[in-house]
Amino acid sequence: MKRKLLLFALPLLLLLGCTEGGASEQQELEATVLAKHDSAMARMGDIFKLRRNLRTLRDTLATHETDSATLQALSKELEGLNRADEVMMDWMHNYKAPDSLQHEQAMTYLRQELQKIERVQVVMDSTIAAAQKTYKTYEQQQ
Repeated sequence: MKRKLLLFALPLLLLLGCTEGGASEQQELEATVLAKHDSAMARMGDIFKLRRNLRTLRDTLATHETDSATLQALSKELEGLNRADEVMMDWMHNYKAPDSLQHEQAMTYLRQELQKIERVQVVMDSTIAAAQKTYKTYEQQQ
């Protein structure tokens, strides 16, 4: 009888161990996705500050009859910052915690979300870098 119980219990314990490991893997992946989100959110302050600075600079230069190419360059960077902000807000609006999904579905979803949030970070980082460069270039014309 003990032998039959052992033969039944061993596969059950192995199955439970795999399930717990899968849950841990899922939690780690979700934590990675959320950490990337948090990192991107930290850059939102840079976007807001740059937008304010670029608007002020554009408005100041516009009163000094600056050439239209300069004003267009500043407006282009403002549009880029607005798009980066929008991309981040869209990702946040569409992200749903995979609590109700089966493990494999949740893992697939989280991998997709990781790719999406990494693309958001790339958009934000490149847009911020371009806006900073443009701001520094035209700030000297004041």
